[in-house]
Amino acid sequence: MSPIPAETRARILDEEVARAARDGWQVASVGAGQAVLQRQKRIGWFWNLVLTLLTAGLWLIVVIVRVVNRKIQTLVITVDAEGRVSRRR
Repeated sequence: MSPIPAETRARILDEEVARAARDGWQVASVGAGQAVLQRQKRIGWFWNLVLTLLTAGLWLIVVIVRVVNRKIQTLVITVDAEGRVSRRR
Protein backbone atom coordinates (compact mmCIF):
# COMPACT_ATOMS: atom_id res chain seq x y z
CA MET A 1 0.00 0.00 0.00
CA SER A 2 1.36 3.44 -0.88
CA PRO A 3 1.63 6.31 1.62
CA ILE A 4 -1.34 8.65 1.81
CA PRO A 5 -1.13 12.46 1.93
CA ALA A 6 -0.67 14.18 5.28
CA GLU A 7 -4.06 15.91 4.95
CA THR A 8 -5.81 12.55 4.62
CA ARG A 9 -3.96 11.21 7.67
CA ALA A 10 -5.01 14.28 9.64
CA ARG A 11 -8.65 13.86 8.57
CA ILE A 12 -8.65 10.18 9.58
CA LEU A 13 -7.11 11.07 12.94
CA ASP A 14 -9.67 13.84 13.50
CA GLU A 15 -12.52 11.41 12.80
CA GLU A 16 -11.11 8.86 15.27
CA VAL A 17 -10.59 11.53 17.93
CA ALA A 18 -14.17 12.76 17.45
CA ARG A 19 -15.44 9.17 17.82
CA ALA A 20 -13.46 8.73 21.05
CA ALA A 21 -14.67 12.11 22.36
CA ARG A 22 -18.26 10.95 21.92
CA ASP A 23 -17.35 8.02 24.20
CA GLY A 24 -16.20 10.37 26.97
CA TRP A 25 -12.49 10.75 26.23
CA GLN A 26 -10.82 14.17 26.49
CA VAL A 27 -7.99 15.23 24.20
CA ALA A 28 -4.68 15.67 26.02
CA SER A 29 -2.51 16.28 22.94
CA VAL A 30 -2.53 15.89 19.18
CA GLY A 31 0.64 15.59 17.12
CA ALA A 32 1.84 14.34 13.77
CA GLY A 33 -0.38 11.33 13.16
CA GLN A 34 -1.00 10.66 16.85
CA ALA A 35 -3.46 11.78 19.53
CA VAL A 36 -3.39 11.14 23.27
CA LEU A 37 -6.75 11.09 25.06
CA GLN A 38 -7.54 10.66 28.74
CA ARG A 39 -10.50 10.09 31.05
CA GLN A 40 -11.04 9.24 34.67
CA LYS A 41 -11.96 5.66 35.44
CA ARG A 42 -15.65 5.25 36.18
CA ILE A 43 -17.02 4.12 39.52
CA GLY A 44 -19.89 1.65 39.69
CA TRP A 45 -22.43 3.61 41.70
CA PHE A 46 -25.18 0.97 41.88
CA TRP A 47 -23.32 -1.62 43.98
CA ASN A 48 -21.62 1.05 46.05
CA LEU A 49 -25.03 2.52 46.90
CA VAL A 50 -26.43 -0.91 47.80
CA LEU A 51 -23.44 -1.69 50.02
CA THR A 52 -23.64 1.73 51.66
CA LEU A 53 -27.30 1.15 52.51
CA LEU A 54 -26.69 -2.43 53.74
CA THR A 55 -23.80 -1.40 55.99
CA ALA A 56 -25.63 1.66 57.38
CA GLY A 57 -23.17 4.06 55.74
CA LEU A 58 -19.94 2.31 56.69
CA TRP A 59 -19.18 1.45 53.04
CA LEU A 60 -19.33 5.19 52.27
CA ILE A 61 -15.73 5.43 53.52
CA VAL A 62 -14.63 3.08 50.72
CA VAL A 63 -16.63 5.05 48.16
CA ILE A 64 -15.01 8.33 49.21
CA VAL A 65 -11.52 6.82 48.98
CA ARG A 66 -12.31 5.49 45.49
CA VAL A 67 -13.66 8.85 44.32
CA VAL A 68 -10.65 10.76 45.60
CA ASN A 69 -8.13 8.29 44.16
CA ARG A 70 -9.66 7.61 40.75
CA LYS A 71 -7.16 6.50 38.15
CA ILE A 72 -6.76 8.16 34.78
CA GLN A 73 -7.08 5.99 31.69
CA THR A 74 -5.02 6.91 28.63
CA LEU A 75 -5.80 6.11 25.00
CA VAL A 76 -3.27 6.68 22.20
CA ILE A 77 -4.64 6.79 18.64
CA THR A 78 -2.10 6.56 15.83
CA VAL A 79 -2.56 6.78 12.05
CA ASP A 80 0.39 5.38 10.09
CA ALA A 81 1.59 6.40 6.62
CA GLU A 82 -0.76 3.89 4.95
CA GLY A 83 -3.81 5.20 6.81
CA ARG A 84 -4.16 2.32 9.28
CA VAL A 85 -5.54 3.31 12.67
CA SER A 86 -4.25 1.76 15.88
CA ARG A 87 -5.58 2.29 19.40
CA ARG A 88 -3.47 1.57 22.45
CA ARG A 89 -4.46 1.86 26.13
